[in-house]
Parts: sequence; C-alpha cells; structure tokens
Amino acid sequence: MGIKLTEKQKKGWGILSSRDKTRILFDGGSRSGKTVLIAEFLVMRALLYPGSRQLAARRHRVHVKASLWNGTFKSYLASFIRTGLYKFSESNLEIKFSNGSRIIMDGLDDAERTEKILGNEYITVYLNEATQLSWEAVQMAMTRLSQTVYDAKGHKALPKLILDCNPRGPRHWLHIAGVRNIEPESGESLRDAAKWARLNWSALDNLENLPAEYIDTLKSLPDIMRDRMLNGIWRSNEGAVYNEFDENIHVVEPFEIPGSWQKIRSIDFGYTNPFVCLWGAVDHDGRLYVYREYYKARERTLVHAESIKNLSGNERIYRTCADHDASERAELEEQGLSTVAAKKDIVSGVQELKKRLVPGSNGKPSIFFFSTLKNTLGEIYEYIWDDSASKAMKEVPLKKNDHAMDALRYMVMELKDTAKKSFYGDSAGRVSRYS
Repeated sequence: MGIKLTEKQKKGWGILSSRDKTRILFDGGSRSGKTVLIAEFLVMRALLYPGSRQLAARRHRVHVKASLWNGTFKSYLASFIRTGLYKFSESNLEIKFSNGSRIIMDGLDDAERTEKILGNEYITVYLNEATQLSWEAVQMAMTRLSQTVYDAKGHKALPKLILDCNPRGPRHWLHIAGVRNIEPESGESLRDAAKWARLNWSALDNLENLPAEYIDTLKSLPDIMRDRMLNGIWRSNEGAVYNEFDENIHVVEPFEIPGSWQKIRSIDFGYTNPFVCLWGAVDHDGRLYVYREYYKARERTLVHAESIKNLSGNERIYRTCADHDASERAELEEQGLSTVAAKKDIVSGVQELKKRLVPGSNGKPSIFFFSTLKNTLGEIYEYIWDDSASKAMKEVPLKKNDHAMDALRYMVMELKDTAKKSFYGDSAGRVSRYS
C-alpha cells in the first residue's frame, strides 16, 4: 500500500515520521514529489490514529479544491486505499474515515471560514504553497496543533506542522523562518529551532515519474524561473517592478533619526490582508528614510490606532496619508490620528518611487530603508508586473504582495506634492503644521 518512493521521498518520509521534528518545510521545484508524499503521510496518520483531525489548507479555497482535493488526495486514495475505509464530503471538502478520523481541506481567504477552521484542534496542519500565507497565519495555525489521540498501542500522536512551497525571493518570511531558522519579525533565532527540519527538492529528484518533455520544458525556462521551478533555488523575482532596488545601496542599518528631520506616516488599510503603516523621515537634502513598519492582519482599526500611537511615541509627525476608506479614516480620527487622503494613482506612484531609487549625480539615491523592515523589503522583491492579456495595454503591477508597496507609494506621492513647497517651511520660513 502506498506510492513507490524515490530516494528523495524516502528521505522526506524519514523527516515526516521523526519524533524530533514537528515543524517541517519541503521547499523545491515543480512536480518534485513532495506534495504526494505529504498526502500519503496525512492519510497514514488518519488511519493510524482513530478520531484524529488533520487540516490541509492553502490561501484560497478554490485552489485547495482544484489541486489538493480534486488532484492529489482523490488520486492517491483511489490508487492506494480501499474504498470502504473512507468517503468524501464534497460540500465540506472533507475525507471521512471509517475509524472516525477526518482530513479537512479549506482556504484561509475568508475571515469567518478561517475562524471556524481554526476553532478545531488537529494532530497535523499541512499548509500547501505556504509562501502565499503570512507568518502570522502560520503561527495561528500552530496554536491548533493540540488534539490528543492515540494509536492502537496507546502511543500519543505527535502534532506536526508541515509546509510546502515552490521557492520565492530570499527575503520571504518562509525562507527566513524555514531555511534560516530566524524569527521573521524580531530577527532573533527561532525559540523552537531544534524542532524544525527542511528538505529542499528538485524536479530532477523525481525523474522516474516525469516525462522527459516536462524536464526539457523546465530547462528551457528563463534563468530565475528555471532555478525556482527546476532546481528549487530561492531567487528574486524576474519582472520585479522595482528592479532598480539594490540592498547594497538602498538598505542601511538603523540609526537615531535627527530631531530636525520631518517625519511622515502612510497607511494602507486591511483586515484579511495586512493593515500597514510606514514611517518615513526626510533629511535636509530631501532624501527619504523609511525607518519603521507596522504590518498586521485580522485586527480591529482601534487596535491598529493604539499600536501606531505607541510606536510613534513623542515623535512629531508632519502628515499621515491613508487609503480612502472613509469609515476607517474616521475611526483613526476618533483615536487622535488625523489623516489626509492618499494619492492612489498606481502608475504615477510607481514611477515616482522608481525615480527615488535611481542614484543621482552624487551616486546616492533619494530613498533608503532600514534593514529592520522585514515585510517591506520582502515585498519589494515579490512585487512584479502584471503581464496578463487583460492588462497588456497598461503596464501595472500584479495586485499581489503589495500591502507595504501601496503604503510606500502613498508616502512618496505625498512627498512629491509637498516638494512643490519647502518641506521645512515656506518662503517666509514658517514651518508646516504638524498633525
């Protein structure tokens, strides 16, 4: 019973079944054999531990149904498991086993559904294409690994978090946590680093199960895409919107912002997607230093407002520009955070930021980023042009990995407007009012 394992899958099975490793990342190339191995592991655990619950999820429910439900799991069960041992619940995307175990599949793209999913306890949480999720969502899922069940010999099930993905850019939180074992938000070593295991995969590991034509197709891809999809290497995106960005030029270590520099904030609203606030400071030569970020999903605007005020402390903020949601701006106003409506034209904002990234005659750009801005720097690498046919007549970025990027655009456009006047005072030397 079960698939014929490749050498890489045998190694992967050893990691999955280890009692020392409970946080597992399988990252690698397309059709490398990692997902079907994980499916077999979940099915075996469901059969081994009666009454157990296991979650198989990804960001969007529609993708779960198309790939995991209709693809991997149904194919595996039909090929290797006797039909009397399980049945499908199509409406709930659940596999129900005769021993009372369940494998529950769903997307985490709806707040109400996510709350319901994470209201259960599980022995296994499997997050497919985990690069599409946030670190916060993964941490929340980990808290649900608390179900207590036993096998026939009285052995307690060991809760497991399993993540898989095709690689993205090296600043993505999953590379930071799963490959480097660093806490993405604090930059410190993961407290449970000893529990993590990572196995990198290549499509070349699965040659015996793939047609030669498919491997030839992967080999013919452009360099960056070939490294990701064939070799499983984490590389920055081809087609990046801000291809002028260079960490060696634009990223600086944090320093104390001089009190005489003008400070500005920009806000992009979100609930399911992250709510973002960025802080920037402008020196006397007009160079912008983005020095702080607040990046958090699934929280009320009231809580965000308190966090922003606490982070700002006694700083004097020249202006706060925000997305146009009237109710959220009104709620911020009630909490003492006055905002102006952001200038939201995407094309103009992108071009203004690209101008700032280009070094001037003195060899310096007019925008810098503190190295502590994990989410903002990560999005810069992931923010790519939309090359779909429907957008062919207008060059715009893909509406994805853009929450901090939207806030950043608002900030540079607000500065462009104020640059028509002196940012430090008008011609009479009067300083602008703070808000």
